[in-house]
Amino acid sequence: MSGNRWLRDTEVYRSVYIGQPICILVCMTTAAHIARTALDLFYRQGFHAAGVDLLSQAAGVTKRTLYRHFPTKDALIAAALDLRHEQFMGGMQAFVEAASVPQRPLAYIEFIQRWAASHDFHGCAFINASAEFSQVTSAPHAQAAQHKSDVQGYVMQLCQAADVKHPELVAMQLFLLGEGLIVSSQVNGYDASIGEAALETAKAWLAKSMGRSKRT
Repeated sequence: MSGNRWLRDTEVYRSVYIGQPICILVCMTTAAHIARTALDLFYRQGFHAAGVDLLSQAAGVTKRTLYRHFPTKDALIAAALDLRHEQFMGGMQAFVEAASVPQRPLAYIEFIQRWAASHDFHGCAFINASAEFSQVTSAPHAQAAQHKSDVQGYVMQLCQAADVKHPELVAMQLFLLGEGLIVSSQVNGYDASIGEAALETAKAWLAKSMGRSKRT
């Protein structure tokens, strides 16, 4: 899933659009600000509960300005989910890839564990979106499905690089373990014992699956 170009950081705008009229940069920065504000409200209050009046008020813009950048609320939801995908994938990759290659599959579960234990955790925005937009043909539901597919694909890449036996199966197991921890923490609040159980389960699976062959 690729994010909208105007959602990137202002510094990126400046480097890409250098020499362009200042109004282009201002418009892009305003759109990014609205999308970030909307993402925060959608995440905390829900997609349907956060109306346009609240969104424009929180962003500090008029409804006219909001609609100039996002003609419909659906367009704003799509932009917010694109932004969340970029945030999540970037944060996950930075955390996981700080570990050595053999430790990266386990680092994925450690990342989920730490995220679920964080004070601003309100579940997964994409699980929330798929629940609120239950029709599989709806755009938010499709974005959620693509996000989960991208995460699972990344975990499989980690397992392949770590020389795990049956990487597709182990990646699916780790992905499902992470998803279970996310949902459990969202519904019941984070429980350290469950977080540790998930981590120990992942360690046991990986201990049986590592060392398929020696690299040269």
